[in-house]
Amino acid sequence: MRFFLDHDVDARVAQLLRRRGHEAWTAAEAGLFKAGDDDLTVYAQDRNATLVTHDREFSARRRRNPAGRHVELRCREPDAVDVLPAILDRLVAAVEPFDDVYAYVSRERIELHQRWE
Repeated sequence: MRFFLDHDVDARVAQLLRRRGHEAWTAAEAGLFKAGDDDLTVYAQDRNATLVTHDREFSARRRRNPAGRHVELRCREPDAVDVLPAILDRLVAAVEPFDDVYAYVSRERIELHQRWE
């Protein structure tokens, strides 16, 4: 699976995803230093990548209007590299079949939203 990481996601998460056999890169690696949320969404969609972020405001908009695959990590930024390994396989299985889906991810659960609210 392809993952594109927002500015607020630790670059170690991309390293973890690559070690687990996924393609992953950060907004900085893509040269999108000043890109806004909507631009990041379009960029990820154009590359069939799942956008990963900690940004709650950004995620609230995507939850109301799913566009592409959007994953909100609900943990502290430095903890994501520890949270993801335990849920990564379930996350991939949950979001990969969909073109437009929002996923809320925490240590305890994965919650999906596939329609406009």
